[in-house]
Amino acid sequence: MSTLPVHKPESFSDKLAHFLVKTVLYKGFNKLTGFSAENPTARSCEWRLMILESIAGCPGMVAGCMRHFRSLRAMERDHGWIHTLLEEAENERMHLLVVMKMFKPSLITRLVVIGGQLVVLPLMIGTYLVHPKSLHRFVGYLEETACQTYHDLVTLTLKEGTELNKAWGHLPAPNIAKSYWNMDDNSMWVDVLKNLYADESNHRDVNHTFAKMKEDDPNPWVQKHNEDAAKVWMNQDQVGDAKWDRSVTYVK
Repeated sequence: MSTLPVHKPESFSDKLAHFLVKTVLYKGFNKLTGFSAENPTARSCEWRLMILESIAGCPGMVAGCMRHFRSLRAMERDHGWIHTLLEEAENERMHLLVVMKMFKPSLITRLVVIGGQLVVLPLMIGTYLVHPKSLHRFVGYLEETACQTYHDLVTLTLKEGTELNKAWGHLPAPNIAKSYWNMDDNSMWVDVLKNLYADESNHRDVNHTFAKMKEDDPNPWVQKHNEDAAKVWMNQDQVGDAKWDRSVTYVK
């Protein structure tokens, strides 16, 4: 949390994506939701999280599916991209489910989510067909703002006297979050926010990396997937009978 790395736009498409995210979308969404970065109300943050996480689950699924169908048409390997992209989409969907266990969406919120998908999905599909790097860069900038948001939410929830400290400081973590992130039984909602923050920082780095790669370059995150899988299996090995075969590559 001490460093919030940001990517400096270089190409025209970078600058356009940066402007859309940092100026148009971020500032516009703040005004729409009544969000104040200095001392936001709990209600404005709840609505913000539900909307943002519902949209954040779209680009990974769009990119992953399009690369999946491309691999089928071309009858060629994808070199590991699909798994990472679909993992991102699933992770963002879990974020939404976790948030919804804490805060119930209204009818208006549900309608906004439906309307948002009708708008963003065609735009994302069109962008990925024409220039995939632009969508990854866009998502990278989007995740930068998400990291900033979660950084602020964690800080304000822990700070005495703030609106979020009054509303969220005493809230326990929901069971779905404890299970998903393997959290301690006494974990609090602010600990969930930290896990959300960590996930978004990973998505930020992944998409900025993909934005500077060629479409047929090997996915550099495959090794990380294998290492994460190894940790899970070794942990299960300590508890049960599961075994990890280090000679097998589990991500294709």
